Amino acid sequence: MKALKKRDMILNGNMYKVIILISLPIMLNNLIQTMYNLADTYFLSKLGATEVASMTLVWPVVFLLLALGIGIGIAGTTLISQNIGANNIEEAKTIASQLVTFAMVFSVILAILGVITAPYILKIMGATGAVYENAKIYLIIITGGAPLMYAGFVYSSIRQGEGDTVSPMILSLMSVIINIILDPIFIFTFGMGIKGAAIATLVARALMFGYIVYQLFYKKDPMRLTFKSLKPQWSYIKTLTRLGVPASIGQATMALGFVVLNSLINTYGETILAAFGIGNRVNGLILMPVFGIGGAVSAIAGQNIGNNNIKRVKECVLKSSIIAAILSVIGTTMLLKWGSNIIEIFTKNPEIVRLGNDYLKYISLSLIGLAILPIISGALQGVGQIKKAMFLNMSRLWLFRLPLFFILPLYLGRSEKVIWYAMFSSNLIAMVVAVFVYRRSKLSNIIKKEKEEFSEPKLETT
Repeated sequence: MKALKKRDMILNGNMYKVIILISLPIMLNNLIQTMYNLADTYFLSKLGATEVASMTLVWPVVFLLLALGIGIGIAGTTLISQNIGANNIEEAKTIASQLVTFAMVFSVILAILGVITAPYILKIMGATGAVYENAKIYLIIITGGAPLMYAGFVYSSIRQGEGDTVSPMILSLMSVIINIILDPIFIFTFGMGIKGAAIATLVARALMFGYIVYQLFYKKDPMRLTFKSLKPQWSYIKTLTRLGVPASIGQATMALGFVVLNSLINTYGETILAAFGIGNRVNGLILMPVFGIGGAVSAIAGQNIGNNNIKRVKECVLKSSIIAAILSVIGTTMLLKWGSNIIEIFTKNPEIVRLGNDYLKYISLSLIGLAILPIISGALQGVGQIKKAMFLNMSRLWLFRLPLFFILPLYLGRSEKVIWYAMFSSNLIAMVVAVFVYRRSKLSNIIKKEKEEFSEPKLETT
């Protein structure tokens, strides 16, 4: 069977080949998702800087909503991959079913809370005038569709746990193609502006929801689920919560950090916020390959630790880091040489182009930090040491970056250089801390078969 061949490759194949084959679809998936974000930015930039600034301001809030789902997905991938590595296929299917139940119920609750609190959150962030009105519309529509977002996270989590990274890529490709087709129709033809961008996203996700249901419950597959298996089993829900809560806290804290970060940047003016938003989109595009490798490392490490092969987990981390470092050098070269040309694709405003290019030059020098961090974080998540991954995600923003926003103005004054320096230095510091944490971590299998429940993952250090 295809699934068994994939498992054998992950457990026994040439490591460089395994990393590339597993990560390439994730890279393409991330590229597709980034193209979706860039498409929204591109179309909205035709309306003006206010719309771009509105979406830039609101995006961390959307990510905060998604963070809990991401955490649950990380827990699912960890448990599914380790059980498949240990050849406990039925156990993996049960976990997948409970993951669906937990995520869907939770997302409905979050959608209701998100719609109610959206205006208050934006006011706390300091949004006013047209930026506030645009951001509120976008945020309410997107948060209201939280269950549709979570369906995609759950599907990707299950498939990546199996080592299947192609299926999530296909799902994203279909969704993004639909979204890109609908964007100009809703934004320009129907004259709905930023509201149209949000509705286009919602429609695309709704169509993909039906596809996900078919893939998980009707398509013939070793991991095919049944609707009967969705009945809550509290021992599994408890285990998912044990692993998912730390992952969710890490993701949510990181997202909240970006909310605070964007709020601080917003005080520097709409033009700087717009330049930062476009620059971050471009930077995200450059980093998509490394984030893909990080996702692959999680699945590879999970299956190999489930197979009790610690040496192979370490080999995966080392060789993934080598590939990521090479890609970061290529990315740095591209941003230094063509930064302004790339920014001009999204705006012709000369001041935004100048500021965006300036930001890219600084951030490019810290790409090595951004490249290594997801590798180590992915490895820790894969082996079940999610609290450590949570710490790394939290520290980059809260311990290193945000304090610099208050310290640097004492020396540089209130200029955009404060933002550029804070971003640059925090990435490098976070990399050093991540390497230190990983080297002091004892890797061990977290799955122990019990009668009704998994054992609680232990955080061990040497």
